[in-house]
Amino acid sequence: MFPEPVPMDRMGVLLAAYQYKLGSCFRCPRKSTQVTRIGEITSGDGETALCACRECVQELLTRYERSMEQMDTRPRVVQLARIKASRGIEAD
Repeated sequence: MFPEPVPMDRMGVLLAAYQYKLGSCFRCPRKSTQVTRIGEITSGDGETALCACRECVQELLTRYERSMEQMDTRPRVVQLARIKASRGIEAD
């Protein structure tokens, strides 16, 4: 059940590159689901993490790619946080 299998097409590879943990999505009502940190809100009181579920991350990535197509601009590659590979080697 955890982690969910992801298709290995282009979008599936993008989704699989994020690190997921159980939490609540800030965009939809899903609770206790796989979420990843996609940003934060910073105020004078500190920082609050913004986490999104796989479905919302996919929707945000799709919207981003469509907006780049409309502007006739190639989407830039987003650098993801480094994760440890299973053999203890850092991976990008």
